[in-house]
Amino acid sequence: MKRRHLIAGLAGLGIGAANPVLAQPRPRSGEKPFRIYMALFRGWEDCAQGFKDYFVNQGIPVELIVRDAGQDKSKLAGFVAEAKEMKVDLVFTWGTTVTQEMLGPWDKPDPARHITDIPAVFAIVSQPVGAKVVPDLVSSRRNVTGTTYLVPLETQMALIQSYRPFSVLGMVYNPLEPASRITIDELTALGRQLDFRLEAVPVDVADGKPQPTSIPAKVAEVKAAGALFLYIPPDTFINVNRDVLTGAALEAGLPSFAAAENPVVNSKAMFGAVCRYYPVGQLTAYKAEQILVQKRAPADIPIDAPKRMAIMINMPVVRALGFYPPMNLLGLSEVIDPESRP
Repeated sequence: MKRRHLIAGLAGLGIGAANPVLAQPRPRSGEKPFRIYMALFRGWEDCAQGFKDYFVNQGIPVELIVRDAGQDKSKLAGFVAEAKEMKVDLVFTWGTTVTQEMLGPWDKPDPARHITDIPAVFAIVSQPVGAKVVPDLVSSRRNVTGTTYLVPLETQMALIQSYRPFSVLGMVYNPLEPASRITIDELTALGRQLDFRLEAVPVDVADGKPQPTSIPAKVAEVKAAGALFLYIPPDTFINVNRDVLTGAALEAGLPSFAAAENPVVNSKAMFGAVCRYYPVGQLTAYKAEQILVQKRAPADIPIDAPKRMAIMINMPVVRALGFYPPMNLLGLSEVIDPESRP
């Protein structure tokens, strides 16, 4: 497909700021607040803030019980026990790891290990079907609903192709992250359809932990294998070490595309397409409102993402690489350029 046709197709995908359909405020002053247990994995961030702000803006009193695992999966069993003991009204889980560990697989949750009787909403789960959190996006068939936040992979690949056609796509990933394996499988299958090859290289693991010091060598490896772009998957380890990864790509002269916003906005990824975390949090809170206020069953609430995505281009990286986007794509994009600010 020619580049101009790809870009024309992208123009109809809903690009810009993303907001959920907000319910009308329902002031409940004087009523007992809903108690929501928020299980986080890497601290308070924009999704959690969007979740909190929604209730404030809608006048819905809530008590947020916030727990952060600090990227330590071993803490999650304690979170499950605590939420059950506190008999909260709703559980919010952030990310694939927290959601899998606390809610279990959709087809075989263990009531002793997982949250089953308390309604739950999840957010920032990149592949909820592939991760077996839900059987499909229509219904969880259990006491759970939530949101997705990834732009579809087909759209991501179309964006990269619209920037510059490629035959080999590189990826450096954390082999301990379940979502990365799902992404590899889906990109491999998509590559067969779109005529590109995925060169996916895992970082080294020592003492059960991924090693950030191995990242630069892995980037060099995918570049040597012929990769024309580096794909940056959504992954906590990759996000925490985004400066190492994107810096190595820039040093190697390898353009990078990110499926999450931090590598572009707060590091040196060249461009990306994302659903921003803040509106994802708002949309997740809207689903929580449907459960708590409107008394809808979680299984009756579909899993979806904000309706609009943001294409972001990191202009300092573009200039450093000398790798400029076509004007049509630039016109659809949010340009990140601190150097242009007065």
